[in-house]
Amino acid sequence: MTKPKTLEQLRAEKERAEMQLAQEQHKLERLENRKRYPEKGERTKHTHRLYNLGGTVESLAPEVNDLTRTEMTELMEHIFSLSEVQRAVRHMAITHINQANREKELKADGTISPERHAD
Repeated sequence: MTKPKTLEQLRAEKERAEMQLAQEQHKLERLENRKRYPEKGERTKHTHRLYNLGGTVESLAPEVNDLTRTEMTELMEHIFSLSEVQRAVRHMAITHINQANREKELKADGTISPERHAD
């Protein structure tokens, strides 16, 4: 038969269990932070890209600074409905995809491709 534990032994067990619980909670928090980090990073990159695109539009046509969001949307819809613009967008998209594929092939071959910065 096992002897009943003393009050001191029970307190020591409780302290160890509480310490282990705190460690596991901290470990869980670190894992959750690690999971959120890439999501936050992608959001930050996306926001940065949007700011850069907006700045580019404003530098090319300073008049748009005074337009409301609705007016700007109408302008962009009109611009992107033009057949010449649609052809240019398709051409740029195809060129971008081809370039990305070439870079992937170069990396697969073990050669180092020049880094591209899309700032």
